[in-house]
Amino acid sequence: MIPCYEDCALLMIDMQEKLLNVLDEDIREQCLKNTEILIELIKDVKGSIFYTEQYPNGLGQTHPRLKEKLEGALRVEKIAFSCLGEPDFCHKVLPHIPQTLIVVGLEAHICVFMTIIDLISEDEDEALDIFVPIDAIASRKKLHWKNAIQQMADIGAYTTNTETLIYQAIEEAKNDMFKKYSAMLR
Repeated sequence: MIPCYEDCALLMIDMQEKLLNVLDEDIREQCLKNTEILIELIKDVKGSIFYTEQYPNGLGQTHPRLKEKLEGALRVEKIAFSCLGEPDFCHKVLPHIPQTLIVVGLEAHICVFMTIIDLISEDEDEALDIFVPIDAIASRKKLHWKNAIQQMADIGAYTTNTETLIYQAIEEAKNDMFKKYSAMLR
């Protein structure tokens, strides 16, 4: 399945510094880098960006590397694990989710997975395609991350990776986006 980049958004869930700091350094850096690349891609294709922060009074703000790239994005604070358990999300974001939604964030087996379950349950017309780049989600434990990926695929989300999403958007090597993103992916 190829995302519809003409009607696309990115949902970034709880990419907060305190949550990222408990991950292994390599995993943290991979999540940050791939999320930065996907934010840039969604901006380039003129898509929407939504992001959440889980209990920011206790867990802090979105990681500074990401925060600086999120100008114009819609932010929602939450205390519910599923984004759809948060009334503000349901009022401000849910009505604006397009045909294609790319979901990144933390933790894969809790907030990301529970949000995807609820999005699929709410999608009675089966008009929503959810793509989850497995290199832009993480959990503290690798076993939980692997389990979440399998469960998301089992319920109908498309598990993929950042590089595949980029090249699906670019479509060919004869454009400026190819040069830009091939350099970013190195």
